[in-house]
Amino acid sequence: MRRQPGFFKKAPIGAFFVALLAWASVGFGQQAGCGPDGGLGKLQAVQVASVFDGDTVELKDGRRVRLVGVNTPEVAHPPKPEEPLGQWATELLKEKIGDKPLWLQTGKQAKDHYGRTLGYLFTAEGNNIIAELLYSGAGFQVAIPPNLAYSECYSRAVSQARQQGKGVWSHPYFQPIPAASPNLKGGYARVVGRVEKVSLTKNVIWVDLQGQISLKLNRKHASFLAGDTFDQVVAASRKRSGSTDLVLEARGWVVDRNTWGGRMVQQIKAGKRKPFQMNVQHASSWETVPTGELQH
Repeated sequence: MRRQPGFFKKAPIGAFFVALLAWASVGFGQQAGCGPDGGLGKLQAVQVASVFDGDTVELKDGRRVRLVGVNTPEVAHPPKPEEPLGQWATELLKEKIGDKPLWLQTGKQAKDHYGRTLGYLFTAEGNNIIAELLYSGAGFQVAIPPNLAYSECYSRAVSQARQQGKGVWSHPYFQPIPAASPNLKGGYARVVGRVEKVSLTKNVIWVDLQGQISLKLNRKHASFLAGDTFDQVVAASRKRSGSTDLVLEARGWVVDRNTWGGRMVQQIKAGKRKPFQMNVQHASSWETVPTGELQH
């Protein structure tokens, strides 16, 4: 195990290694591969002043931190109402944080376009709070390059939560939306649909689902997308346009292209472009599903 710079400044070394031995029995966030990796950046001792929702906190030093790797249901933001499980996810995060000092590790991309710090939170014992949220079913895994640290740990947490039907994985509100549904709209969603066409360009792979949405895959992220799903999509690109036997579920933020205005709106009206788009940047964000599970 690599030594974490700055991690032991306030925590006794002996106590830390006792915690290491107990990881397998204490909680998912303390299992191998989930603990803080010092090679990813310095750990900072911090304290949380307030919790905004299930994936955003404010530190006592004034920084607002968006947790990397998880997206939880929204709390009320008038005029938008609270999503189901939004308050539960918020209370769960408060419980995981408690009132004790924590360790913050910022992502390779340190801030988002809102100016929030992008980071990972750990308890003093090295417990990965984000992994615990995912294991509890409090939200969905988000993997956006270059902030992909602990993604394998998070995928394992999600797999177990999904198998056990925890939280978002069993609630009707968060079930996949068919790509052809008239209820499709902007925002985070699970979308399922049959692949209609795959187009390869110099920089982008476009995957059109039968219905209203196109998936955008940037070729520079190909190494992060590598896997059976990506291989099947590439194979589908060699087939003629039209309905295929390949059905995908993709998870991420749906963007309404009609809001772009101009030429895009004209192309949508002419049937040359789908009205919605989702960027897929990591293998954990999509998967193939049996044809029989496609809802109509």
